[in-house]
Amino acid sequence: MSGSLSSVRVFAAIGAIVFLPAIAAAQQPACDAPWQLVETLRLGSVDGEDALSPLRAMNTGPDGRIYLIQAWEYSVTVFELDGRPAGRIGRAGGGPGEFGSDPRRMGWRADTLWVSDRFTTQFFLADGTSVRQVSFKIPMPAEGSAFAPGTPLADGTFLPYRTVNQQEERFMLSRQAPLRRLSASGEIVDTIAMVERHLADHAIQRETDDRGFGLMTSHPLMPADHESWLPVVAVADGSAVVFIGEVRPEDEHPTFDLLRIGIAGDTTLRRAVPYVPQPVTREERETIRERFAARIAGDLTPERLRPPWGIRDAERRRRIARESITFPETHPPVGRIVAGSDGSIWLRRETLPRAATWEIYDEQGNLEGSVRIERQPDGYVPYILQASRNEVWVQIRGAFDVPYIARWEVRRGCGQAG
Repeated sequence: MSGSLSSVRVFAAIGAIVFLPAIAAAQQPACDAPWQLVETLRLGSVDGEDALSPLRAMNTGPDGRIYLIQAWEYSVTVFELDGRPAGRIGRAGGGPGEFGSDPRRMGWRADTLWVSDRFTTQFFLADGTSVRQVSFKIPMPAEGSAFAPGTPLADGTFLPYRTVNQQEERFMLSRQAPLRRLSASGEIVDTIAMVERHLADHAIQRETDDRGFGLMTSHPLMPADHESWLPVVAVADGSAVVFIGEVRPEDEHPTFDLLRIGIAGDTTLRRAVPYVPQPVTREERETIRERFAARIAGDLTPERLRPPWGIRDAERRRRIARESITFPETHPPVGRIVAGSDGSIWLRRETLPRAATWEIYDEQGNLEGSVRIERQPDGYVPYILQASRNEVWVQIRGAFDVPYIARWEVRRGCGQAG
């Protein structure tokens, strides 16, 4: 159903969705009437010009168009708001406006689109004109890492894109890691904060090829951002970062800290959020183990993109992955963070066997409400790409595992406008 508008409620499209009132009495919102989500756009098709690959990122531009980063593609795909294809920005290569690897992240600074891959951050006008390219690679052996440009911040500095190297245990086994801020030339400006690395004790040592080269990887339950390997997201305007601080599961009343830190290091939000630790069940352990083994074996990567030894070695890698993974007793309290385009903070709490629960907080850390998103019949949980109090954009899956994008309009209760 390419680019079609619909007034069909979301549960009619992807299965039942139940909306829950806030669960923390100390932070009960003034209005606990359930929010409603109404699907107003679905983008994608089984084949044709608007067919999509799995999505890495999505953003709506100031011109109202939809900008997508699709897995394994070296460009940004653009669609009109009604779903019509509107071209591409960037291409594979090493020059201005070209990507040396598939892009991972993007956003807007005023009328300029920034796009980050593993090596560079590119800046474009809305018409696709390349206006700037920032590129550097800074080794940080003490952290078992190397830094490249990542998310541009409000003052022109960058949150770096991190890769881990042969000394990866210096980072992977650390329970805290510095969140750096780098200049456009690659110089470390300062450290914004020390960030907790939850589940560092469960980092996984695995072999990666038939030469016996080993590499550590984070636990699948660790709420880490794919860019920094830390559970941190930048707010929409690049003025601050949001992350989960200390977690206190052993307290009589367990809590975790929700933090927003300005890029100069000033704490603008610290809220202790109550939660109930949820055990990792035997069924969940087996499900996570098999999904992790499939990822390490390369099942989720197109065969044309796998190195030859990855194809030959798939079953050995699958076996090693199954044997090496261990589990914490309880789930982390937060599995993912989305910084809303309007300043709201969306936290995905424990993903249960049949659903994922998202809680929405305001700029002061007050809980406004929560949304329970049911799994689709094939077990897939719709993935939030962009959110605000007015609308939520998600990736869903259709027949043959084909990805689609859906826009859900938010209609709040108690007379509040969506």
